[in-house]
Amino acid sequence: MSQIEYGKMVKQMNVDEAFEKLAQEGLQQFLDKNPEMGTFLGFHEPYDKLLSDGSIEQVYENLKLLEKWLNKMQTTMNFDELNEEHKMDWRILEKTYERFKFSTYEHRTHEKNPEALQGIGSMIFVVLTREYAPLEKRIEGIVCRLEKLPLYLEQFRRSFEKCVPVKLWTEIGIEQGQQILGFFQFLIAVTKGRISEELHQRLQKAIADLRQPLNGHLEWLKALLSKAKADWVLGREKFEKLLKLRELGMSADEIHELGVKFLREIKEERARLAEKISPGKTVEEVMKEIQADAPKTFEEALEFTRKEMERAKNFVLEHDIATIDEREKLHVTETPSFMAPLIPFAALWLPGKYEKTQEGIYIVTRPKNIKDLGKDANYASIPNTAVHEAYPGHFLQTSRSNRLGSFIRFLAQGTETIEGWAHYCEEMMMEHGFQGGLKSRFMQVNDIIWRAVRMIVDVELSCGKMSFDEAVNMLVKETGMSKNGAVAEVRRYTQTPGYALSYLLGKHLMLKLRDEVKDKMGDKYSEKFFHDVITANGYLPISKLREIFEQKLGKL
Repeated sequence: MSQIEYGKMVKQMNVDEAFEKLAQEGLQQFLDKNPEMGTFLGFHEPYDKLLSDGSIEQVYENLKLLEKWLNKMQTTMNFDELNEEHKMDWRILEKTYERFKFSTYEHRTHEKNPEALQGIGSMIFVVLTREYAPLEKRIEGIVCRLEKLPLYLEQFRRSFEKCVPVKLWTEIGIEQGQQILGFFQFLIAVTKGRISEELHQRLQKAIADLRQPLNGHLEWLKALLSKAKADWVLGREKFEKLLKLRELGMSADEIHELGVKFLREIKEERARLAEKISPGKTVEEVMKEIQADAPKTFEEALEFTRKEMERAKNFVLEHDIATIDEREKLHVTETPSFMAPLIPFAALWLPGKYEKTQEGIYIVTRPKNIKDLGKDANYASIPNTAVHEAYPGHFLQTSRSNRLGSFIRFLAQGTETIEGWAHYCEEMMMEHGFQGGLKSRFMQVNDIIWRAVRMIVDVELSCGKMSFDEAVNMLVKETGMSKNGAVAEVRRYTQTPGYALSYLLGKHLMLKLRDEVKDKMGDKYSEKFFHDVITANGYLPISKLREIFEQKLGKL
């Protein structure tokens, strides 16, 4: 439909109805180009069997789609005639376009990162773990995608010929390429006897046929190392621009200073807590003491986790902290044996935005040595986990936002809200008395130290003030993280500038927003009102949440 024809249609219908129609058209066009996103969102037919174009030109095509969508909206509709909800969606779409344009033309990771398999592996993992359909049907979709993978890789390599990659990211790509064939073999083993023999034979053939294309892709990656000269550092100027696009209201230096301040203050609090818990003992000794106070068996730990998540849910309801939709279901279970090699500790699987049933699964992996159980599953830390992951943390936030928010709001991906909310909840629930005692606070504080270090490292890495090795050493020194764990963390930071700082900064900004709302509402302030607005808009950045509160307060 041409813009002239679309303009005529808009005149014949309510402007808000026309906006909804355009939004649905935009979503449909995007999913047709990106079927993997269809699967992730919960649209399984026909997307589960499709694979997008593997070339990096796909990035530019997606930007053009977004630009066309936005242009059509701006030329056929009057912003002032829309209702408040659609005005917000309009502004979010404009910001999403600006962020995507920055990523495409300034960050340019698609031209520097030759890794082509992680997204495929992640999508297969999502299909394997979300029980939205019988396993037979889900594996059929996986097989269809595996059969299309050789062409996908060929398209990717051909389009990457003139690009100059980052050496570190090329090395990561080689490692992931070496691991993924093992993951595919793992698929064969875990589905045997659980799907029809005919489909299992087809799965085996698809994976056997992939061996040569994957080996060829690995050789291509190794050859790329000789021309891998690009720098992964974003640089101060671009990093500052990214922060402005995210509307965080703080410069890189201000975020860094805040991280340093938090680290100093929280380490001092941890030392005071350690002295109160066990006078004369070191922080490390107190940590071991807390970890020793744990369930005796894995079954006891799993049951305690299940009970604490249910207790957290009931606590939220009884204290009128936030609205919970009783249709939501969160299951706590042991990690299936076939998935245990991929999940060393625990994981929360959240439902797709458009899944008919908003059900989550929190899976816990049985430790190889029962003596290690208390490191992650002790009586002081499990209540914090229940709050952070379940109620009123990530699960409540995601399932409620999925039901209430538009697709455009999902695109906002305000990481400071998504990650900051769960950390805010830990402290807020402790203030209400859910987690009791010094030991639970000690474990909370220990996690905050890690988040403070993330703020510092993220800024310094992104601005080019800290080397990769210096970042690894700081994580090891300040958090007690293993060297291998720290290397994995910093590798991720180099690819996602601005994400690692979002956890603790998000909590800080949320507390600041709460104070603003309290001051404006005075005696009318309701904590449940504050929480419900956030969980209904859990994908939005803090800046847009502030606008929503201003709208709502203007009507009081």
